[in-house]
Amino acid sequence: MRLFMIKLGGSAISDKSRPLSYREDWVRKLGTLLVKEFKTGNRFILVHGGGSFAHPMALAYGLNRYRDHDQLIGVSLTSAVLNILSMKITLTLTLVGLPIYPLRTGSIYIIKDGKPHLLIEPMHIIELIERGVVPMLYGDVVASDEDFSIISGDDIMLDLGSKLRPSASIFLTDVPGILDTNGDVIKQLTKASIVNERSTYHIDVTGGLMKKIQSAMELARYTRTYLCAIWDLESISRILHDEEPSKCTRFLSD
Repeated sequence: MRLFMIKLGGSAISDKSRPLSYREDWVRKLGTLLVKEFKTGNRFILVHGGGSFAHPMALAYGLNRYRDHDQLIGVSLTSAVLNILSMKITLTLTLVGLPIYPLRTGSIYIIKDGKPHLLIEPMHIIELIERGVVPMLYGDVVASDEDFSIISGDDIMLDLGSKLRPSASIFLTDVPGILDTNGDVIKQLTKASIVNERSTYHIDVTGGLMKKIQSAMELARYTRTYLCAIWDLESISRILHDEEPSKCTRFLSD
Protein backbone atom coordinates (compact mmCIF):
# COMPACT_ATOMS: atom_id res chain seq x y z
CA MET A 1 0.00 0.00 0.00
CA ARG A 2 1.34 3.42 -0.98
CA LEU A 3 0.11 6.02 1.46
CA PHE A 4 0.06 9.78 0.88
CA MET A 5 -0.84 12.60 3.26
CA ILE A 6 -2.40 15.71 1.78
CA LYS A 7 -3.11 18.95 3.64
CA LEU A 8 -5.79 21.19 2.14
CA GLY A 9 -4.70 24.56 3.45
CA GLY A 10 -7.16 27.26 4.44
CA SER A 11 -6.33 29.34 1.35
CA ALA A 12 -6.89 26.28 -0.85
CA ILE A 13 -10.41 25.61 0.38
CA SER A 14 -11.65 29.12 1.18
CA ASP A 15 -11.21 32.78 0.35
CA LYS A 16 -9.74 34.11 3.58
CA SER A 17 -11.00 37.62 2.77
CA ARG A 18 -14.61 36.38 2.83
CA PRO A 19 -15.90 34.74 6.03
CA LEU A 20 -17.45 31.30 5.57
CA SER A 21 -16.47 31.09 1.89
CA TYR A 22 -15.78 27.68 0.36
CA ARG A 23 -13.83 26.94 -2.84
CA GLU A 24 -15.90 23.94 -3.87
CA ASP A 25 -14.61 23.98 -7.46
CA TRP A 26 -10.96 23.53 -6.45
CA VAL A 27 -11.84 20.80 -3.95
CA ARG A 28 -13.96 18.95 -6.51
CA LYS A 29 -11.23 19.00 -9.16
CA LEU A 30 -8.69 17.70 -6.66
CA GLY A 31 -11.15 14.99 -5.68
CA THR A 32 -11.50 13.87 -9.31
CA LEU A 33 -7.73 13.35 -9.49
CA LEU A 34 -7.59 11.52 -6.15
CA VAL A 35 -10.40 9.17 -7.17
CA LYS A 36 -8.38 8.06 -10.20
CA GLU A 37 -5.34 7.48 -8.02
CA PHE A 38 -7.42 5.70 -5.39
CA LYS A 39 -8.61 3.21 -8.02
CA THR A 40 -4.99 2.33 -8.83
CA GLY A 41 -4.33 1.37 -5.21
CA ASN A 42 -2.94 4.61 -3.76
CA ARG A 43 -4.29 5.46 -0.34
CA PHE A 44 -4.68 8.83 1.37
CA ILE A 45 -5.02 10.63 4.66
CA LEU A 46 -6.43 14.14 4.26
CA VAL A 47 -6.07 17.04 6.66
CA HIS A 48 -7.67 20.43 6.14
CA GLY A 49 -7.26 23.86 7.64
CA GLY A 50 -9.90 26.22 9.01
CA GLY A 51 -9.59 28.99 6.44
CA SER A 52 -12.27 31.66 6.49
CA PHE A 53 -14.48 29.45 8.68
CA ALA A 54 -12.41 29.07 11.85
CA HIS A 55 -9.91 31.92 11.71
CA PRO A 56 -12.33 34.86 12.13
CA MET A 57 -14.11 33.05 14.97
CA ALA A 58 -10.89 32.07 16.74
CA LEU A 59 -9.60 35.64 16.38
CA ALA A 60 -12.80 37.19 17.70
CA TYR A 61 -12.68 35.05 20.84
CA GLY A 62 -8.89 35.16 21.27
CA LEU A 63 -8.52 31.39 21.13
CA ASN A 64 -4.82 31.56 20.38
CA ARG A 65 -4.58 31.57 24.19
CA TYR A 66 -7.33 30.31 26.45
CA ARG A 67 -7.85 32.59 29.45
CA ASP A 68 -11.36 32.49 30.90
CA HIS A 69 -14.77 30.86 30.94
CA ASP A 70 -16.32 33.41 28.55
CA GLN A 71 -14.18 31.99 25.76
CA LEU A 72 -16.00 28.66 25.98
CA ILE A 73 -18.67 30.08 23.67
CA GLY A 74 -15.87 30.73 21.18
CA VAL A 75 -14.63 27.17 21.61
CA SER A 76 -18.11 25.87 20.85
CA LEU A 77 -18.73 28.15 17.85
CA THR A 78 -15.30 27.49 16.35
CA SER A 79 -15.81 23.74 16.71
CA ALA A 80 -19.21 24.09 15.06
CA VAL A 81 -18.02 26.01 11.99
CA LEU A 82 -15.07 23.63 11.57
CA ASN A 83 -17.50 20.72 11.59
CA ILE A 84 -19.59 22.49 8.95
CA LEU A 85 -16.51 23.00 6.77
CA SER A 86 -15.47 19.37 7.25
CA MET A 87 -18.93 18.22 6.16
CA LYS A 88 -18.82 20.46 3.08
CA ILE A 89 -15.48 18.95 2.03
CA THR A 90 -16.71 15.44 2.85
CA LEU A 91 -19.79 15.87 0.66
CA THR A 92 -17.82 17.39 -2.24
CA LEU A 93 -15.24 14.62 -2.28
CA THR A 94 -17.66 11.78 -1.60
CA LEU A 95 -19.95 12.88 -4.42
CA VAL A 96 -17.07 12.57 -6.92
CA GLY A 97 -16.37 9.05 -5.64
CA LEU A 98 -13.80 9.40 -2.83
CA PRO A 99 -14.97 7.59 0.34
CA ILE A 100 -14.11 10.21 2.96
CA TYR A 101 -14.28 9.19 6.63
CA PRO A 102 -14.18 12.41 8.70
CA LEU A 103 -12.64 12.27 12.16
CA ARG A 104 -13.19 15.08 14.66
CA THR A 105 -9.68 16.05 15.67
CA GLY A 106 -10.77 17.25 19.11
CA SER A 107 -11.96 13.72 19.90
CA ILE A 108 -8.63 12.03 19.18
CA TYR A 109 -6.01 14.72 19.94
CA ILE A 110 -5.06 16.81 22.95
CA ILE A 111 -2.20 19.24 23.50
CA LYS A 112 0.11 17.93 26.22
CA ASP A 113 3.27 19.76 27.31
CA GLY A 114 2.74 22.08 24.36
CA LYS A 115 2.75 19.27 21.77
CA PRO A 116 0.05 17.30 19.93
CA HIS A 117 -0.76 14.01 21.63
CA LEU A 118 -2.74 11.36 19.75
CA LEU A 119 -5.25 9.58 22.01
CA ILE A 120 -5.69 6.56 19.74
CA GLU A 121 -3.17 4.14 18.30
CA PRO A 122 -1.93 5.19 14.83
CA MET A 123 -2.77 1.65 13.73
CA HIS A 124 -6.46 2.54 14.10
CA ILE A 125 -6.07 5.04 11.24
CA ILE A 126 -4.28 2.41 9.15
CA GLU A 127 -7.10 -0.05 9.85
CA LEU A 128 -9.61 2.50 8.53
CA ILE A 129 -7.53 2.88 5.37
CA GLU A 130 -7.36 -0.90 4.96
CA ARG A 131 -11.15 -0.98 5.15
CA GLY A 132 -11.24 1.24 2.08
CA VAL A 133 -12.00 4.72 3.39
CA VAL A 134 -10.02 7.97 3.40
CA PRO A 135 -9.60 9.35 6.94
CA MET A 136 -9.85 13.14 7.10
CA LEU A 137 -8.85 15.29 10.08
CA TYR A 138 -8.71 19.06 10.47
CA GLY A 139 -7.26 21.85 12.56
CA ASP A 140 -9.42 22.14 15.67
CA VAL A 141 -9.84 23.48 19.18
CA VAL A 142 -8.71 20.69 21.51
CA ALA A 143 -8.31 20.09 25.24
CA SER A 144 -4.89 21.05 26.53
CA ASP A 145 -2.84 21.76 29.63
CA GLU A 146 -4.20 25.32 29.35
CA ASP A 147 -7.81 24.04 29.18
CA PHE A 148 -8.14 24.54 25.40
CA SER A 149 -5.70 25.21 22.57
CA ILE A 150 -5.72 25.26 18.79
CA ILE A 151 -4.08 22.38 16.96
CA SER A 152 -3.30 23.32 13.36
CA GLY A 153 -3.49 21.11 10.32
CA ASP A 154 0.27 21.53 9.98
CA ASP A 155 0.72 20.13 13.51
CA ILE A 156 -1.38 17.11 12.56
CA MET A 157 0.58 16.56 9.34
CA LEU A 158 3.87 16.52 11.24
CA ASP A 159 2.63 14.28 14.04
CA LEU A 160 0.93 11.68 11.81
CA GLY A 161 3.67 11.86 9.19
CA SER A 162 6.37 11.08 11.73
CA LYS A 163 4.35 8.09 12.95
CA LEU A 164 3.07 6.66 9.66
CA ARG A 165 5.93 7.57 7.25
CA PRO A 166 3.85 8.06 4.07
CA SER A 167 5.38 7.87 0.59
CA ALA A 168 4.96 11.64 0.28
CA SER A 169 3.23 14.53 2.00
CA ILE A 170 1.78 17.50 0.14
CA PHE A 171 0.74 20.87 1.55
CA LEU A 172 -1.79 22.46 -0.82
CA THR A 173 -2.37 26.23 -0.91
CA ASP A 174 -3.56 28.79 -3.46
CA VAL A 175 0.00 29.44 -4.74
CA PRO A 176 2.40 27.07 -6.56
CA GLY A 177 5.00 26.84 -3.80
CA ILE A 178 7.13 29.23 -1.77
CA LEU A 179 7.69 32.26 -3.99
CA ASP A 180 10.53 34.74 -4.23
CA THR A 181 9.88 38.46 -4.73
CA ASN A 182 9.84 37.97 -8.51
CA GLY A 183 6.96 35.55 -8.14
CA ASP A 184 9.09 32.55 -9.09
CA VAL A 185 8.78 29.25 -7.27
CA ILE A 186 11.73 28.29 -5.07
CA LYS A 187 12.16 24.66 -6.13
CA GLN A 188 13.99 23.37 -3.04
CA LEU A 189 14.25 24.67 0.48
CA THR A 190 16.35 23.45 3.41
CA LYS A 191 16.78 24.79 6.92
CA ALA A 192 20.23 26.02 5.99
CA SER A 193 18.94 27.82 2.90
CA ILE A 194 16.19 29.79 4.66
CA VAL A 195 18.64 32.46 5.84
CA ASN A 196 20.01 32.69 2.31
CA GLU A 197 16.53 32.85 0.82
CA ARG A 198 15.53 35.61 3.22
CA SER A 199 18.54 37.73 2.32
CA THR A 200 18.60 37.09 -1.42
CA TYR A 201 14.93 36.59 -2.31
CA HIS A 202 13.28 38.37 0.64
CA ILE A 203 10.63 35.69 0.92
CA ASP A 204 8.02 36.24 3.58
CA VAL A 205 8.78 33.61 6.20
CA THR A 206 7.01 35.29 9.09
CA GLY A 207 3.91 34.35 11.01
CA GLY A 208 1.85 31.45 9.67
CA LEU A 209 4.09 30.82 6.68
CA MET A 210 7.15 30.48 8.90
CA LYS A 211 5.37 27.92 11.06
CA LYS A 212 4.26 26.00 7.98
CA ILE A 213 7.82 25.95 6.64
CA GLN A 214 9.14 24.75 9.99
CA SER A 215 6.58 21.93 10.10
CA ALA A 216 7.32 20.95 6.51
CA MET A 217 11.07 20.97 7.14
CA GLU A 218 10.65 18.68 10.12
CA LEU A 219 8.27 16.42 8.20
CA ALA A 220 10.84 16.10 5.40
CA ARG A 221 12.93 13.98 7.78
CA TYR A 222 10.33 11.22 7.43
CA THR A 223 8.82 11.59 3.96
CA ARG A 224 9.12 13.48 0.66
CA THR A 225 7.43 16.79 1.40
CA TYR A 226 6.11 19.45 -0.98
CA LEU A 227 4.08 22.64 -1.07
CA CYS A 228 1.96 23.01 -4.22
CA ALA A 229 -1.11 24.80 -5.53
CA ILE A 230 -4.37 22.88 -5.14
CA TRP A 231 -5.22 23.71 -8.74
CA ASP A 232 -1.92 22.34 -10.13
CA LEU A 233 -3.19 18.82 -10.70
CA GLU A 234 -0.28 17.93 -12.98
CA SER A 235 2.28 18.57 -10.26
CA ILE A 236 0.22 16.71 -7.66
CA SER A 237 -0.10 13.75 -10.03
CA ARG A 238 3.66 13.67 -10.61
CA ILE A 239 4.33 13.51 -6.88
CA LEU A 240 1.86 10.62 -6.53
CA HIS A 241 3.83 8.78 -9.24
CA ASP A 242 7.19 9.30 -7.51
CA GLU A 243 8.24 11.99 -9.98
CA GLU A 244 9.44 15.51 -9.28
CA PRO A 245 6.87 18.20 -10.13
CA SER A 246 7.75 20.95 -12.58
CA LYS A 247 6.43 23.48 -10.08
CA CYS A 248 6.00 23.28 -6.27
CA THR A 249 8.57 23.70 -3.52
CA ARG A 250 10.22 20.59 -2.12
CA PHE A 251 11.45 20.70 1.47
CA LEU A 252 14.70 18.88 2.18
CA SER A 253 15.96 17.95 5.61
CA ASP A 254 19.57 18.96 6.28
